[in-house]
Amino acid sequence: MIEYFVQGGWVMWPLAVCSALLMAVLFERTVAVTRPQWKADQTQRVLHRRPLAFINELAPSLGLLGTVIGVIESFQMIGGDADDVAAGLGVACITTVYGLMISLVCMVSGYMFELAGNPEGI
Repeated sequence: MIEYFVQGGWVMWPLAVCSALLMAVLFERTVAVTRPQWKADQTQRVLHRRPLAFINELAPSLGLLGTVIGVIESFQMIGGDADDVAAGLGVACITTVYGLMISLVCMVSGYMFELAGNPEGI
């Protein structure tokens, strides 16, 4: 796991921040869902979606940024060592996968929290 993180380049640091932020938000939301006010207050449920929506948009965008950076690095190395070109493509794939994994966890969690707040409405 650490090897992939290092191979992913500098874009992995913002992705790690997104991941840590997502874990903190999920912990906080899990506590909030257990409170009676969660089901009673529609405004509170709407406000609780905002951080998840932000992370859900940011993580894949960062992954795409890493993809573009990796492809650019690969194009710059064409004509050189094939291993260097492959390393650039590795950056592209790793950052994309991490960004999408964060986004998928975020989407599923958001759906589950919405279901917890309104089981009949979904």
